[in-house]
Amino acid sequence: MKQELQQKFYDEFPGWFDNLQFGFEVNDGWFNLLWNLCVELKKTGFGLSEEGASQVKEKFGSLRFYIYGGTDEQWKLIDEAEEASYTICEQCGKPSEIRKVDGWFYNMCDTCYKEYLENQRKLFEKYSKKV
Repeated sequence: MKQELQQKFYDEFPGWFDNLQFGFEVNDGWFNLLWNLCVELKKTGFGLSEEGASQVKEKFGSLRFYIYGGTDEQWKLIDEAEEASYTICEQCGKPSEIRKVDGWFYNMCDTCYKEYLENQRKLFEKYSKKV
């Protein structure tokens, strides 16, 4: 995620993301999904004590949001957001689906998927030229 988008989370939810070793390991398309999750978590009192996120990342084409502690209600909100991520393009935020490419899972809409394939084709051509 772009640094300026990450900064919005640090500003609005102080202390929540101080322990993220690698920052937000997702792309910009999930910004709104994460923002809405954090707003809902805040309503439950999350972040008022020692709680915080330990990792925010993509895995197998879906969101993973790991926290320290948490109540059943908070974990339910996280589960719902993770489930919703299966249908949101991680690149642009449009409706999407999970796609398996070269052994990796990507969550992309049709447009982003076509762009990805075109970029892969260009890389292949660049590095497979005979000398």
